[in-house]
Amino acid sequence: MSSLQVASYQPTTFPQDYAEKITSHYAPDTIEDIDVIKLLAKTRFPVYLASLTSTKQKVALKLFPYKDGEPCKYYFNESRFEPLSHQNVIQIVCTEDETSISLGKGLKKFSCILMEYAPYGDFFDFMKKHKQNITDKLLRTYFRQLVDGLEYLHKNGVYHLDLKLDNLLMGADFQLKIADFDLSFVAGDTDLLSKGTRFYRAPELKACQCKDFTAADVYSAGVMLFVLKCGGIVPHVENNTCEGINFYELLESNPEEFFQKHIGVQAKDKSFFDSSFKELFIGMTKQNASERMTLQDVKKSRWYQGPVYNKDELKLKMKYLFSK
Repeated sequence: MSSLQVASYQPTTFPQDYAEKITSHYAPDTIEDIDVIKLLAKTRFPVYLASLTSTKQKVALKLFPYKDGEPCKYYFNESRFEPLSHQNVIQIVCTEDETSISLGKGLKKFSCILMEYAPYGDFFDFMKKHKQNITDKLLRTYFRQLVDGLEYLHKNGVYHLDLKLDNLLMGADFQLKIADFDLSFVAGDTDLLSKGTRFYRAPELKACQCKDFTAADVYSAGVMLFVLKCGGIVPHVENNTCEGINFYELLESNPEEFFQKHIGVQAKDKSFFDSSFKELFIGMTKQNASERMTLQDVKKSRWYQGPVYNKDELKLKMKYLFSK
């Protein structure tokens, strides 16, 4: 059992007072003022490492197809989030509906989003390389940052709806950054662009019956908590079986047996999942969205209230890990 990697869209604009737009000190005058260095992520919308021609400041460049004389709907969706400004949310610094960029095969038209560069990659890769070093204290430190970022988004009517470890980045200061908003939803939108990612998504999102978008993000955050705790093992494979066990049904019908079975599958000690972790995870992943913990409930939980690293301690810890 291991981690594996819609409708028409009518964009909604943010109100004028949605958030104070931050103009970054490294935003270029135009998207042409950058040099593309290398590919960072070969995904549906590839992300490249680039640098500003004038200052050599490194940035991340996300490219979207430009076809039939217009940008794609996913670019329009994500470009709306330029006003977002929070230490745990990736900062968009520049967008361009149409531009020509050379990727070694001549100039080609794209729509582009320029973002702050997260030099330490995503949390999926971090977990794969350092899973033996992810203690509860380190996990809790980053989980709190995730909750802080989600609180900010939800208070501003933004719902990610595709939360997974690949979409959590680690910034230059080792802070968690929620990223990749091309499938996200804003209060007032009429259509969803995503059913989420398998094994991370809330059941109602998979079924296209999502009404409480806050609860859907909480579910995915709970799954990410479990995957980081277990070094890449997902809590269930939706409604399929693993080693003859339907973990999805078991989580709802008999949570204690769910954890006992996981201890056996993962060959862990009986004390691996303490009662406070179990309570939190079960509360965040209820199949019925109305029974799920809210973010405020999460923050009051015993596990959440445990010890964490302060900012300076975290930097020292992470510098040591990345030096190994």
